[in-house]
Amino acid sequence: MGRLARLAVHHRLVVIGTWLLLTVVGGYAAGQLADRWLEDFSIPGADGYEANQRAVQELGNGELFPFVLVLRAKGDVTKVPGVEEAIEKTAAANPDSRVSSFFNTGDDVYVSDDRTVMFANVYAAGEVGIEGIDVGPTERALEAALPPGVEGYVSGIDGLNAESSEGEGGSEPPSVLVEALIGGVGALVILLFTFGTLPAIAMPLLIALVSILNTFTLVWVLTYVTDVSIVVSRCPSSARSGSAAC
Repeated sequence: MGRLARLAVHHRLVVIGTWLLLTVVGGYAAGQLADRWLEDFSIPGADGYEANQRAVQELGNGELFPFVLVLRAKGDVTKVPGVEEAIEKTAAANPDSRVSSFFNTGDDVYVSDDRTVMFANVYAAGEVGIEGIDVGPTERALEAALPPGVEGYVSGIDGLNAESSEGEGGSEPPSVLVEALIGGVGALVILLFTFGTLPAIAMPLLIALVSILNTFTLVWVLTYVTDVSIVVSRCPSSARSGSAAC
């Protein structure tokens, strides 16, 4: 180690220049990773996963979370003319989808005890993504198809996520680079409170910045060799705070 230290000090300009260059490349890599992550949380080999894959192969859909159509009427909703057609028209807004409801199963599990509320599952075709799917066309199709006296809503995982996003102003989540910078500012405040002077906190912050960005460079290169889960994007920040989550 002593020999390595003397070599680094003797060639300090080359070492500093190399690290500066790698840090700049790391900043670029962090921005590029947004389109390189594997956005799949499935566990190949698990019973549930394998059963779902057989259903997808057999039926052509089912990989996505279903749209849950909720319909409510003042009387028996299953007896209201036009309710079944409304479900079919809403499903038609999702090409190659299939429907599971009271009308094609005859099962009362889809209907409330007082029979004023029912739900139907619309299984759209497509692949799972971290951002979910747009519920807008399904909501508009249901609204246009509802018969008089019947209220309808689109629920389910994607429907609830859409409502949550609207409540937050529909803003996009920050990029990996922005998250790293936000974490760095937080670390700056904590270190400044602990050590009291800027020179004392400069070195740990500098090492953290270089380490995190160069980690993103390595991960970026790795994405061209194999799939890398988006969960990894949380690991540099966890490592900086000493978390064992990764």
